[in-house]
Amino acid sequence: MSRVLRNRVGAAALVGVLALAVTACSGTGEADAPQSGSDAPSTSTEAPPESSVEVPEGRVVPVENSSGDAVKIAMIGFSNNPYWVGVSEGATYANDVLASYDGSVDWIIAGTRQDVQTINSAILAAANQGYDGIGFFIGGEGNCQVIADLTEEGVKLGVYNTLFDCVESSGGVIDYAQQQDDAGKLAASEMIKAVGDASGSVGIIVSTFTAPGSEQRRTGFIDGLKGSNLTVIGEGVEAQDSASNTYTATQNYLQSTDDVVGIYCTAGGPFGAAQAVAAAGLTDTVKVIGYDITDENVAALKDGSMYGLIGQDAFGQGYNVAVQLYNSVITGEKADPVLQPAESPFVTLDNLDQHDPATVPVGTLGAS
Repeated sequence: MSRVLRNRVGAAALVGVLALAVTACSGTGEADAPQSGSDAPSTSTEAPPESSVEVPEGRVVPVENSSGDAVKIAMIGFSNNPYWVGVSEGATYANDVLASYDGSVDWIIAGTRQDVQTINSAILAAANQGYDGIGFFIGGEGNCQVIADLTEEGVKLGVYNTLFDCVESSGGVIDYAQQQDDAGKLAASEMIKAVGDASGSVGIIVSTFTAPGSEQRRTGFIDGLKGSNLTVIGEGVEAQDSASNTYTATQNYLQSTDDVVGIYCTAGGPFGAAQAVAAAGLTDTVKVIGYDITDENVAALKDGSMYGLIGQDAFGQGYNVAVQLYNSVITGEKADPVLQPAESPFVTLDNLDQHDPATVPVGTLGAS
């Protein structure tokens, strides 16, 4: 039974609308994967291991659970691009590790819209199903009021993907995410080095301009290009984390601007840009930089259509947050510090052997 008993008006109706199913955690994800239903959260399932699972080096270690109570953790995310594969794999691994501590982690897909309202609805539905801790992809500061409200009821809340000060001030126990502005500046520095002495234009492709992490990466990149020979084409275009939309946006840049030397993708689907550049026969002159060390992006690195990737420890966003939530339920303590920058290496073909998730141990820092 959950440690927290809740009596919230409308709880049954909310859970019914969201149709949130509770099962053991596992994660799968595909680029542009179709969703069943409208915005109904769903879970995928995998039986927990019969024996203990090793904690990856450098990861959060569970504390002993001597309470005699099971600890239930929910991890809320989406599945519209391959980034989510890494997050869900981290949550799944946390579930396997915590099985020996009478803990469990459920991976919950919140729906199709990555906005504050959808995320808040999924959080409240999870709370009403009796989870002791809830981790979620933060869509904006509007999620912090829910953190404050549920923290008062004794639920532990943690977030991932973007760092927000309000997470800590609202009572959240962990916020594990990339320093997005710094990542954008790193991408700009690497783009300048990649094109050498060339001058020209760079196209920016974002998820949406309202997505906080993507926007921080965009503005950081623009700031990082100041004083260089590179000019941003407009303010960028939206692609909604879609590889096919990113492909089309890249085609439009290449066809409308004759001096394009780079494409910078701030969010999901950057391999779509790499495919478009390759289709145009421009891999030698147009450098593509994107995010996430996924199978699709690694393949683009290997065939030369993508120049570089910036990781954000997607695995850790699932694993670290889930295990810290479990620890906080047991101990009552928050992570120290609450706001934790994720490992964010810049990966090219030259150093891929150190970061390729297909060749390094599961959960390796800098490999997702």
